[in-house]
Amino acid sequence: MIKFSVARLEKEPIELTGSEPAEFLEIEPGELLAVSAPVEYDLNLKAVSGGALVEGQVSTELSGICGRCLEPVTRHVKNDGICLFLELGDQDEMDISEEIRAEMLLELPMTLLCSDDCAGLCPVCGCNLNKTSCNCAEPPSGPSCWDALDNLQL
Repeated sequence: MIKFSVARLEKEPIELTGSEPAEFLEIEPGELLAVSAPVEYDLNLKAVSGGALVEGQVSTELSGICGRCLEPVTRHVKNDGICLFLELGDQDEMDISEEIRAEMLLELPMTLLCSDDCAGLCPVCGCNLNKTSCNCAEPPSGPSCWDALDNLQL
């Protein structure tokens, strides 16, 4: 849990640095995607206009299978643009875990890739085009099951 003292924040800025276990992001580990390292955070908090300004960065490591070539992959994910305004209530201590979790989840990739220029698999023979080239002909150019969508009137 990422918490801070409201009374202390009203007197001075606070620096929160630490880590949370991989389970902090609440992502069920699976073959396709898993959080494989603790979630590290480095946050600065300042009291502003009846609230708190939270700035900093959060990072972790993901592992899984590349969405294009199906090879195992591990990627470092970092959100270094955390900037939140939180209203301070009457509580002595404020937990900002949910807000930080949400900011980090927004940074996760839709599809885990081994590299941005991954060539993927050949649609005909299935070989990994990052490791080898194949002599397969282009996929058949006949009618596609998707051609009917071109005739839709919206």
